[in-house]
Order: sequence, then structure tokens, then C-alpha cells
Amino acid sequence: MRAILLSQNLFRRGLTILSIAAVAAILVAGGSARSEEKPEAGVRLEFWKGHFDRNSDAFHEWDSEKEIPAVCARCHSAIGLPEYLTDGKNAPAQHVKNGFACTNCHADLLTYARQNVAKVTFPGGLIVDSGHNDSNLCMTCHQGRESTASVNKAIAGLPLDTPDPKLNFIHVHFYPAGATRYGTEAKVGYEYDGKKYVGYFPHMPNVSTCTGCHSPHDGEVKIDRCGGCHDGIKTVADLANIRMSTRGDFDGNGKEEGLAREIAGLQAQLYAAIQTYAKNVGGVGIGFSEAAYPHWFADRNGNGRIDPEEVSPANKYPAYTPRLLQAVYNYTYSVRDPGGAYHNGRYILQLLYDSLDSLAASGKANVTMTGKVRP
Repeated sequence: MRAILLSQNLFRRGLTILSIAAVAAILVAGGSARSEEKPEAGVRLEFWKGHFDRNSDAFHEWDSEKEIPAVCARCHSAIGLPEYLTDGKNAPAQHVKNGFACTNCHADLLTYARQNVAKVTFPGGLIVDSGHNDSNLCMTCHQGRESTASVNKAIAGLPLDTPDPKLNFIHVHFYPAGATRYGTEAKVGYEYDGKKYVGYFPHMPNVSTCTGCHSPHDGEVKIDRCGGCHDGIKTVADLANIRMSTRGDFDGNGKEEGLAREIAGLQAQLYAAIQTYAKNVGGVGIGFSEAAYPHWFADRNGNGRIDPEEVSPANKYPAYTPRLLQAVYNYTYSVRDPGGAYHNGRYILQLLYDSLDSLAASGKANVTMTGKVRP
């Protein structure tokens, strides 16, 4: 989750951080010329090279500009966090060559003391103090950049099922793990009016903090701790089998599975419903690109995927309705937190279920909620 002082050798080589993905491998934002197939159903692993990776797009998005914009500098510059924690904002930052500096997270390189973070302000303005300084430090960046509030602001006063050219995709941003952990206490997922959502997921005492689950140096999941409570969890691949105590066939496929598999099932159904609704209501197909901004493009040839020639800002999806924007936001949110099943699986499932239910209510998405259970 966060970078802690590394040896010079590790710093030069960079780190490899391993996390778990539900449905799709998440790539950091950037252009891509490859064809974007439909998101793959099922659970697979994601590999992300971390905070000191010289080649990570997360730190090289601005290579040509040689400067990182102020709005991005908090989490993408070498020492943006201390500036933000001191001033409450960031100035444009110098171009990054090797990701974070050790002093981004460490206030003292002799004692290894971390920066002091008393509280975390989430994008919608809600404030949380986890009671654990290091977790607060992690969540200062791992929180997303949008929220229920920003989506509601964009769609205020607009007819639910009428395309509006002023509407554009709202991107929660990458790895909002802290927001998922706190659920409705952060309201970074899109929460539908009249629905109740779970808050903070406490987990067990020895895995209740960011560094309780993730190795503080390389970010790897501490699998041995999972196996202490969950039978049969010996490898990263086994994590997809974790069910915990939550009961119900959430994706309606006739069986209760690990939460990551239930999430993957709802993601696949929601993606299909988004495509059907967009075509029926907006008159043009839609598809998701993991890597290329603005991520949702018009499927001009109607083949169900985004081809290389369709990956262009000029081909961004043009016919959002408020209902479609809500669903697209939550689908993307669920994908952007690859460990969502473990950070707060019930919250992710609620967001996906309600998005699918909303599209079903439109009568334009060919969706039935029969057999599905909302957690």
C-alpha cells in the first residue's frame, strides 16, 4: 500500500506489488492501440509494478510535459504527500524518474517514522480517522477522486433516461481501496437514493489495517494471515474462494461462491446490461477500455468491443443518460479496486446489484433480477 524505506538495491530495481483483481487486470491510465475485448468473466490475478517502478505509467504519464499537474502531484510526484499534508494542496511538481522518494512516506529516515496523518478527507468531503496513522497515510492516496456527490451534481435535474450531450464519463480513478473499506462512510461509490449501504468493514484485529494485510515493503498480500481464519487459503489464487459469513447467491447463477466470484458474475452481467441499454437508449453502442482515457468509447461498428481505431478521445461515448452514467461509474469503480472483494465485498456487491437493478427498471437493458440477492 505505501512505500517504506528500501535498500539502495531494491530502490534501483523497483518493486513488484501483487494485488487481486475481480474480472479484469487493471492498467494505469494511458493510450493503447490494442483491441479492447469484452471484459473477461471470472477472477484472475493482476500484477502491478509499484511505487518505485521506473517504467510505471502512473509516474510517467507526463513524460512529454516534464511536469506533473498540481491536481495529480499529491499521489504521482516524488514528494507530493508531505506538501499536501502540510499545505492542504499541491503545486505542479517536477517530472518523476523513479516513482516516490522515501521521504514521500517517511518523515525521518533515521527512525523510519512515517508522515503524520490525523485524518483523511474523501472526495465527497466526508472525513475519516482510522485510528491508525499508517492506514491514514495509505488512504490519503488510495481513495479515488470522485464520489456520489460529484455524480449527483453532474446529473442534477436531468431526465433519467434522456441522453444529454453535456454528460461525460466520471472516473473514480485507480485503486480506491480506502474508500471501499469505509463504504458508505466515504460514499465514493455511487449510492442510489433510498438504498442502504454498509460502512466500514472491520475484518479481524490482525488484518484490520492496510499493513496488516499488505507487506509494508512490497505490498504483497500476507497470505499466511488469511489462512488463519479461512480454510484452504495457501496461495494468492485461493483468495477467490473466500466467502466469509455473507450469505446469498448474489449474481443469481444458482450457487454461492467466493465473494470475488460473485462480484465477477455481477460485473459481467452489468457490463452486458450497460451495452444493451446504451444501444437501445442512446442509439450507439458502448465499450470499456481499461487503459485508454476516457475509458468508455462508442462502439461504432457494433461488434461489442472497442477496436484500435475506436480508441480515441474524439470517440468518447456521446449519449450518456443519468441512469447510464450511474451504472458506468459503479462498474468502473468495482474494476478499479482490484481487491474490492476483500476490502469490503458487501459494499461492492451492493453497488453492482443496485446498478443492475436500475438498468432493469428502465426496461431497456434486457435484465431480470430474478434469482439475485442483494447483500
